[in-house]
Amino acid sequence: MEAAPWSTLCTLSHANQRYLCLSKVQPGTRIHVTNGNEVWRTDPIEEALEDWDAIRNVTSQDLVDRLREKFQTHPPVLDVRGSIAGLSFQVDSGKVTLDMLKLPVSEARALVQEVLFDLSDHVRRLEVQLKDQEASAAASISPVKESQRNHQLLIPGWRNREKCLFWENVIVPSNRNRVIL
Repeated sequence: MEAAPWSTLCTLSHANQRYLCLSKVQPGTRIHVTNGNEVWRTDPIEEALEDWDAIRNVTSQDLVDRLREKFQTHPPVLDVRGSIAGLSFQVDSGKVTLDMLKLPVSEARALVQEVLFDLSDHVRRLEVQLKDQEASAAASISPVKESQRNHQLLIPGWRNREKCLFWENVIVPSNRNRVIL
């Protein structure tokens, strides 16, 4: 069985440093924040968010999706104080602050490595999907219609000629019966 993929929730800034906020879809959902060198992690967040109506009786996948939506529209505030950090954001009942603890270096390295390769695999899958969609879109263009359009474009002034015929018939009514090639 393949491990659940990492899901990027948002990017944050604190003290002129960028952080990646992410989570993994699994029972006992935890939020992780990393700057690439260090990692902070919450305890399972379901209890801390029980007052948030939007997540009542939802699956782990729905919880992560709703957090991502929430964080994209209303970014959380990160406060890093050495080995502890706080992640604050608004929910229905008010402000929630999740306490985060810094992981030991060996655990943090393994997690950053896992995230790096998981996100890289995800990007690769998206590139393949995009390439397949571009190929199917290109195949759906009718070559007959395309060739007819190209043929009309090769006739010099064919659009202007249509306009001229219209105005010739309006100005000189006797020209209506005349066939112009």
